[in-house]
Amino acid sequence: MRICTMVLPVLERLPPDFAADICLVTVRREQIEAVLPDLAAATSIPRVVFLMNHANGSDNLLTFAGASRTVLAFPGIAGNRESSIIRYLDIPQQHTVVEKRAQDIVSLFRDAGFPVDAVRDMEAWLQRHAVFITAIAGALYESDCDALRLAKNLEMVSRFIVAVREGWTSQDRKGIGPAPFALRTMMCWVPLRLSARYWSRLLASPYGEIYFGWHTRQAPAEMASLADDVRNFLREGEAARLRSLLASIDAWQLKFHKDSPGGIASGWC
Repeated sequence: MRICTMVLPVLERLPPDFAADICLVTVRREQIEAVLPDLAAATSIPRVVFLMNHANGSDNLLTFAGASRTVLAFPGIAGNRESSIIRYLDIPQQHTVVEKRAQDIVSLFRDAGFPVDAVRDMEAWLQRHAVFITAIAGALYESDCDALRLAKNLEMVSRFIVAVREGWTSQDRKGIGPAPFALRTMMCWVPLRLSARYWSRLLASPYGEIYFGWHTRQAPAEMASLADDVRNFLREGEAARLRSLLASIDAWQLKFHKDSPGGIASGWC
């Protein structure tokens, strides 16, 4: 672990006349709407990079920030804030993803040492990812956010895999671009029994706890917002197993608010 101490200026709001080469937007899904007006007004910033989970389309982002300066991306790190300390973790299996047309941003992250995947259809990538992450989050919430406990329950692991297949089948029908090849192979084309064993081993590893278990504990409100995004593109009566896991996200969010009225510190995922 490396600890860096830096003194940085902190602003409550982004002034309209604030000038910078680039703005990296790293808020959680449920916080997006609150930052859009300031981003729209800060016209001196030529590049606005949205590094976050969302799956309800990006028309609103493009409208506020402007299509010419908006870049869609997804971070290959996870983190949170504890008082004045920011903790973040690199996720080896999840590269930072940036839309291919923004080669300046792709180069920026690569030059900073981050592995980057450049994709043609970032909207499709975000929607496919939302199905995957909400399905596994629902299974984790049913397992008290204990990745090892989930890993030992092959029936539950199989349930989340089938839920992802249902959600992706729905997206196939709507003509949404495909999921990344490696992930689709493991989730859809490998026999269910073998796929369940693979995900069980991954969940039981340190990575499973650090990314999946920790992620779901830190961001219940974001998972609930993503669950709403996923429901919005499901047709009535389809994806029953996925809907059941989305309901588990909602149930955990209600419990979270009941047990912790103050919520957790803002962070990013």
